[in-house]
Amino acid sequence: MVERLGSSQWSVSEARSMVARLRHVAGDGPEYDGIELFTALCAYLDQLHGKSGFDYVYTGAERQALADAVREVRGPSGVGDPESDRLVQPVNAAVTLVEGRELMTWLEHQSGWQQDLGKALRALYTYLDQLYGGPGAFNELLTTFERRRVAAR
Repeated sequence: MVERLGSSQWSVSEARSMVARLRHVAGDGPEYDGIELFTALCAYLDQLHGKSGFDYVYTGAERQALADAVREVRGPSGVGDPESDRLVQPVNAAVTLVEGRELMTWLEHQSGWQQDLGKALRALYTYLDQLYGGPGAFNELLTTFERRRVAAR
């Protein structure tokens, strides 16, 4: 297991705590959307991780078991249905999965806490890509039923 979120200075628990506090100081712009996206992705990972919740990034056998469960639920192709609304579904009220990747990149090019938030978001997307099958593979959210199946592994 790894506690650090990619190249961010934050561990998972530090990031979650910091982002919760930042929610009160961020304006209505892209920074606030980044905070909401981070919170939504962490809640999604809480559901995928199951009982233990998302306190750290799985590595080794733990990551492989979670990735196998995600891929089993998604099916053999691991490619989203192009006719499905799931590809453009919002992660939260303001940002879709695709827009979240663009927002993450924008935040990484800022300074201060915005940059760290961007790095933390990149770490979440990278982790989810790994669970889904590789770079860019995290392109849809699993349904509630599918999340329960993954968490029950």
